[in-house]
Amino acid sequence: MYTVSRAAELTGVPSGTLRKWEQRYGVVAPRRTPGNYRMYDDEAVRRLTVMRSLVEAGWTAREAARHVTEDAAAAAVELPRPGESVPAVRTDELIACAQDFDVPRLERCLTEAFARHDVVSVVDEWLLPSLVELGRAWQRGLVSVAGEHFVSAAVHRRLAQSFQTMSSAPSGGPRVVVGLARGSHHELGVLAFAMVLRSRGVAVTYLGRDLPIEAWVGTVRLISPEAVVLAVPTLEDLPAVREAAGALAPLTTVLVGGAHQDSVEGAEPLGHRAGAAADALATRLGAVS
Repeated sequence: MYTVSRAAELTGVPSGTLRKWEQRYGVVAPRRTPGNYRMYDDEAVRRLTVMRSLVEAGWTAREAARHVTEDAAAAAVELPRPGESVPAVRTDELIACAQDFDVPRLERCLTEAFARHDVVSVVDEWLLPSLVELGRAWQRGLVSVAGEHFVSAAVHRRLAQSFQTMSSAPSGGPRVVVGLARGSHHELGVLAFAMVLRSRGVAVTYLGRDLPIEAWVGTVRLISPEAVVLAVPTLEDLPAVREAAGALAPLTTVLVGGAHQDSVEGAEPLGHRAGAAADALATRLGAVS
């Protein structure tokens, strides 16, 4: 739970505006302490973050509030993703597999991609652009939620398998902790980053998704990594990543990737090509390729 001032800090919305949006549009309904102070939970902070972005994109406050109260995640999807470009490669294989639940084709597609190309090229030039297109196909109703989960699960298994079977990094080399902040579940991009980073000789401690801030701080204090890497795959992830970055910055270098990385103060953005960013970080840390 967050006070008005802390919610304002995490969302970038002045406290007076928070109260106005609450009173006029009912976009959030904060709890009250026995002393009658407002307290905002994670869901309220996520809604306010999305509403701020909609208003900055030119929506009226009333329009933005209506969309956020109906479905904040759907409203966020309508915003352009920073750093996104039109892919120059074929990205419809995964969509076709999701539509038909074609297991052999999906396995063949993933196997051939990882066998023929360096992992940086696989991640940046085919895999992640294909997953973006898969998500759009789901939003347009061209792919069912089951089909999208079917493909995403297969991709997750392949990335995890590749990560696990790579040779261990040399002892005494650089270590990086990688994962997602509390409430963040879109894991494929950050797992792909971790896989590429490990392939370049960096000892990666991968923590996965939805990790509470206390666990992040405890892990970093215990193993003292050269850096931590967080991701902001969706607009709704921003408040939790901002909070985690603020807590971790005094302990180590904080790097951030994902579509909304440029909105995290106090953290260094990695850029919007996960594979190339991992490769560059390994070079920067002096790891063995």
